[in-house]
Amino acid sequence: MQENVVAKILFIIGIAEMVVGLLIGIILANAGYYNGFVWSTFLAWTIGGSVTGMLFIGFSEVIKLLHMINRKINAREATVGNNTANYLDIFDGAKRTTKPVNWKLGEQDKEKIYDLYKQEKIIEIVPSILEGYCLVKLENEQGQFVRVVDVGGFGAEEVHDNEEKRKVISWYNRKDD
Repeated sequence: MQENVVAKILFIIGIAEMVVGLLIGIILANAGYYNGFVWSTFLAWTIGGSVTGMLFIGFSEVIKLLHMINRKINAREATVGNNTANYLDIFDGAKRTTKPVNWKLGEQDKEKIYDLYKQEKIIEIVPSILEGYCLVKLENEQGQFVRVVDVGGFGAEEVHDNEEKRKVISWYNRKDD
């Protein structure tokens, strides 16, 4: 995985800040020739250097996490882009074949969907050909209906893009043929 240069620099600055705070604390605490070692000066510089160093390290971790999330989102978009070109059925005369689903729906993703539709009766959850998208079959007093849900983020969201919904629903309608 490519490392983020800014995160790396902030991490190094954080470590350097803590080391420099410790060294300055030792030097200045020993500078009082008549009093001996001054603990209050030592602790002030050491704690100050540690706190600011940890802030820099914390910022570097935030940037690392954002970088990883960005890479995952970009990789997912590239995968979805590649899959959408190949997901449609290929017609060989009368025979239809579909590309198999190559990802699994985890328990956390199922929980996201159940949280999203806690007021509805869920009949079936089917991972689709597009990674991160599921088809959810629901039922209420008017009958059964389906929703296309994106579970790739922090929570499950209904897909509102008509093109994506059409792709997933048409794949689902043809998957058992």
